[in-house]
Amino acid sequence: MRRRRGGRPAAGPRGTSGDLAALVSGVASLTFAAAELMEAGVVKQTIVSMDEGALLVMAIGDGSLLGVHAAADCDMAAVGYQMGLFVGRAGHVLTPELRSELRGAVDAGAGAGR
Repeated sequence: MRRRRGGRPAAGPRGTSGDLAALVSGVASLTFAAAELMEAGVVKQTIVSMDEGALLVMAIGDGSLLGVHAAADCDMAAVGYQMGLFVGRAGHVLTPELRSELRGAVDAGAGAGR
């Protein structure tokens, strides 16, 4: 078992998926506003580095976001690179409209099986 500093067991983030989605959205909103205020262009990635881990946030072209919680001892460059690959390969299917469509299809299929 991996341990945190001070001997406590390491764990993932607490909270519901909705809590984590709100956190990722808030971090992205702050960095987008900072980039606009500083006239710095488009935000490509945001990294929040903490003692016990990191939060990486990457925008997907249509306004969707990809958030990753990473261990403190991971290779941040490798995580960022893999996030970029994932967004490039699968970002087109991560749009809110397509997710809603797929969720509706799954719900309809589950209802038909009753």
